[in-house]
Amino acid sequence: MQLFLLHCPDDDDCAMALRPHLDEVCRKERVEMLGACIAGEHVERGIEERLRAATHVVVLVTARLLDWPQWTRVVRPALMARRRAEVSLVSWEACVDDADEVLRRFGPMREPVASAVDRAAAVCAAARRVGDALRAARLGPRYGVALGGLPSPERGIVGREQDKRQLDDALDNQAVHAVVVIGEGGAGKTQLVRTWLDGLQPAYGDVDAVISCSIEDQDRGGGPYGSAAVSVLLDALGEKPSEDPLESVSRLVRWVRERRTIVVLDGLEPLQDDRGRLIDSPIRMLVRTLASQMYGGLCVITTRPPFDLEGTGVRRIQLGPVDPASAIQVLRSRDVRGSDEQLGRVADRVGRHALSLALVADYLSEAHAGDVLAADRLDLGAEDIDDGGRIQRILSFYEDRLRPDERAVLGVVALCERPTDLATLAAVGARPGASGFAAVLGESPPQQHRRICARLEKTALLLKTEAGAWDQHPLVRGFWRRRLEASDPAGVRSAHERLFEWFRDLPPRASDGTVRREDLDPLYAAVAHGVRAQRWSGAFEVLHDRIRQGERHSSLKLHGTVAEDRRAFLAFFDRDTFRLLGDLAPSQRYWLENSAGVLLRAQGETSDAVRLLERAVRTAVDSGLPGGAAESARNLASVHSLRGNLTEALACAESSVRHADASGELRPRLSARDFRGYLMHRLGRLHEARAAYEEIEQIRDREIAGQAGVAHYPFANHAVLLLDLDEVDLAHERATRALRLICGDDPDAASLLNRGLSTRVLARTLVARARPDEASQLFEEAVSLVRDSGRWDHLASCLIDCAWFWAARDVHRARRHLDEARQIWEGRGFRLSEAGAALTATRVALVENRLAEATEQLDTAEALLCEMRYRVRLPWVHVFRAQLCALRGDHAGARRQADLARQKASAMGLKRRELWRELDAWSGAKESS
Repeated sequence: MQLFLLHCPDDDDCAMALRPHLDEVCRKERVEMLGACIAGEHVERGIEERLRAATHVVVLVTARLLDWPQWTRVVRPALMARRRAEVSLVSWEACVDDADEVLRRFGPMREPVASAVDRAAAVCAAARRVGDALRAARLGPRYGVALGGLPSPERGIVGREQDKRQLDDALDNQAVHAVVVIGEGGAGKTQLVRTWLDGLQPAYGDVDAVISCSIEDQDRGGGPYGSAAVSVLLDALGEKPSEDPLESVSRLVRWVRERRTIVVLDGLEPLQDDRGRLIDSPIRMLVRTLASQMYGGLCVITTRPPFDLEGTGVRRIQLGPVDPASAIQVLRSRDVRGSDEQLGRVADRVGRHALSLALVADYLSEAHAGDVLAADRLDLGAEDIDDGGRIQRILSFYEDRLRPDERAVLGVVALCERPTDLATLAAVGARPGASGFAAVLGESPPQQHRRICARLEKTALLLKTEAGAWDQHPLVRGFWRRRLEASDPAGVRSAHERLFEWFRDLPPRASDGTVRREDLDPLYAAVAHGVRAQRWSGAFEVLHDRIRQGERHSSLKLHGTVAEDRRAFLAFFDRDTFRLLGDLAPSQRYWLENSAGVLLRAQGETSDAVRLLERAVRTAVDSGLPGGAAESARNLASVHSLRGNLTEALACAESSVRHADASGELRPRLSARDFRGYLMHRLGRLHEARAAYEEIEQIRDREIAGQAGVAHYPFANHAVLLLDLDEVDLAHERATRALRLICGDDPDAASLLNRGLSTRVLARTLVARARPDEASQLFEEAVSLVRDSGRWDHLASCLIDCAWFWAARDVHRARRHLDEARQIWEGRGFRLSEAGAALTATRVALVENRLAEATEQLDTAEALLCEMRYRVRLPWVHVFRAQLCALRGDHAGARRQADLARQKASAMGLKRRELWRELDAWSGAKESS
């Protein structure tokens, strides 16, 4: 490891004062100290070489450094490419430059050395911090520490030593996988976990990684989504989230399974019901999996009671009131003066509640010079008032004390969708047209904003984040937001307008104009603020043109931002009625309704998807958009199909065909007919399905010239039908053509899906042609492709097909596929997949001679298939009943069931070879002696 002390040539004297201490640190940590540029050496080249060679860079910050030409040309670009842990800032003189990216990224800086009362002690302290950073790099987690979601309190938690010891013991105990820290709002749950983690530095218990995320609280608006938290955790590990949140969870679990990790899930209460059960599928799956096995690491959860999570590897820490001695210490640490008895009475009046203690102490210190007797004149409410109500009372005391610019800072941070930096605060006041409470920010320079935030962060009103921005406790944020919305609604709208324009106009980080995943975050913030400012058209343009990039759907297909997209789309709707808000053009309303419906379908929220897609069809019809009506009707048919309503799905598909014909467009005409043929096949109307597919091929061959994106219709679904008609060679030819045509598309989510589905069909044709070795490879490839597309509404059926194939070859692999499929359809309403899984599970249980399980699964399958009229699979029910009868010695019953299967298969024209081989076997069953 090598260290480089970077400073302006005019600051040589300052560097000479610091260098001996850094030399001592380097000797202790076994780090080589790189020399400064020598006389006659080309300055820029020398700096570039040292920056490339250095493992860690110490920057001596002064006003002269920021004016140094090499700072802008050479140093700043090189430092911005480094991780936060690789740069230490040492403030030598007071200087403020809020526009400097390096100071914002690697800050905050401590008190300047030159203005310290004891300069020698300040220099030693700065060198010690550099030593801590070097030691963390040498001994710390290999894959990094990401605590950006956990605010770092100005003062660490007081007391709670026993709770911190419990966390230490849990990390050391291989049998403990999860610790749940439970307490009411403001009890100090997040502060406890953050202080404990800070105490583990630099090695963090020799783990490989430390990652954290905070669930969005109710006051942020837009609703909390666990998938966003999972995406944050994957981003921290350098892994790409999937379009589907359950696949993101699987990726995260696979990563944690291979490395010892501390995972912090902060504030799960928005994702719980009244009984403490997790209602968010991704987080429920993640928590249950991590709580059962953390592979040497630890999952730490904070939430409010109740919380439903049990298990031998789960420990609970119940946070109650702060103990009396610690409560008194909190008040003293915040400069409240008085005897222990007087301080104890104040602590008891606020129930020794952690956040209430901090707020009332800061208020007494600011407003009454720390006089504890002033608390007697404060109306803190009755003894039985809850903590939230008491906190609101305490915060109301501050209102009259705060200056307008301080109230403005707190208000803007409360309105923001994300931690707020100085540039955002300045932009709200500086942009033209600012009015209301935030206008005062335009009258102050950035240096004043920094001073305001520095003062407020010393109280419990504002929290500093790892990235040098500011956030608030949810209870504090909710208070200021409600106050502003009640007292200054016009000012709130004006602030949202300024925030919308600020985030909308931020340039991409890449100089070539490429949109990266991190560039989307301010755009999502722009949409949220644009909706709240009632800038409907502007917010729509950001979502449609820049986030989704029109019909390319780039945010989903390239970046997997399913949670963020969901929040952005649903912001345009009333959450109870799903009716669109605001004044938008009919084509815009249709696009929002259809896209949001498809997004909810992919996530398994089928009831809400139906409501939105039905409305999208009506909007498209009323607006004269037949192509759009065809697409939404087809999407609606797919939702009904997933839910097992095949008859209703066929009616929607017929409607889609009519709308498509009215549009005259080739793609919707092919797509609608393709899905209609698929449904006819499922309903057992095989000959009608064949006629439908032949019609598609005729239309396609006649009109395809110059049309893009339709070449693969209808070969894949047609091939499945041909297998059931025992036209195996023709099915194989159709499947091969489908795969060849689709592989020419770009590998976004749509073509990945089509490639995966076509690969699965080709594998099925290879099984029918007695080529199982080739088929096995293609089945696994198909699962991988569909999984990568993020479309779990299709992945379940793909896994079930694989399980059917492996049932007679490797039952353990078959059961793994079925287990994964169950995690997808369970609780999502994918009843079509549930029926297929039950039938396949019957096949697996029969191979293993588990007759009771086979009977139970077969009864379930038959009930579902009959209810859904999924007739093409019903002959298999009788085949398996024949096998059960034979295994129990009832050969006459086996022959009866085989005859029933033959009758139903013949009636619909089902000639699938595999089915008839089984029929021949059980039709010839004889009574044994």
